[in-house]
Amino acid sequence: MVITRTVKLDQFCKSILDIDRNIRSVAVLDEKGNLLHSATHRGVVQPSLEKWNDIHYMECTFDISMGAKFDDLYGPIRYHHSDKDDFIMFSFPYRKKIIIITSTKKISPITLATKIAYKVSDFKA
Repeated sequence: MVITRTVKLDQFCKSILDIDRNIRSVAVLDEKGNLLHSATHRGVVQPSLEKWNDIHYMECTFDISMGAKFDDLYGPIRYHHSDKDDFIMFSFPYRKKIIIITSTKKISPITLATKIAYKVSDFKA
């Protein structure tokens, strides 16, 4: 059961990486902000998620969970993105998990977020 879940998460993460060459990393977190699975492009020097600690993951989880409290009023959150100095970070809710994606700044955040949101919704089905 755990192996099957890990393989599915790995396939999912790789499918996200294949959307655009500017995507640098994908990480899947549980509802508490613990890292469940991650994938990165080989040989890419990037703002490393490995350097992040649980506090940063918990912060991303908190942002999505706080927004979920207003789902009835405004509708569900599709994604959250933040523009950092060297990269863009996206957070997507997925069931009770959070998907964090980093990319270069050479892309349109809205276009990329839309493509990723479709992939996430396809994966849910």
